[in-house]
Amino acid sequence: MFRSKQYLIELGSALALYAALLVGTAVIERAIEPTGALKLAINLTPMLGAFAAAWAILRGLWRMDEMQKRIQFDAIAISFLGTALITFGWGFAEGTGLPHLRAFQVWPIMGTLWGLGLFVAQRRYR
Repeated sequence: MFRSKQYLIELGSALALYAALLVGTAVIERAIEPTGALKLAINLTPMLGAFAAAWAILRGLWRMDEMQKRIQFDAIAISFLGTALITFGWGFAEGTGLPHLRAFQVWPIMGTLWGLGLFVAQRRYR
């Protein structure tokens, strides 16, 4: 999987940037109480760290050998399809009174299914 020192440094730095921006924007927002476009810009600032993390993950994938790429592909496919089915089904179930599924709730579903997909794919290719 993602075990190289370079990957860990890149991802760790991106996550540290994300955390710093998340805390910093919360402090700034409380201090100046912005509105409109300024509030939107401040609230989207932590996405710079998220983009950096996504770039680190892509670079890590590109450095993998073919077997590790295949395992990751299977895990991502399981995550994608599982997330699609869960969120699609949830959308129908909202019509019966279930609460609305917020966008922030989709990533934990996707991440959990990716982890499950890794477990399944690693066992499959033993």
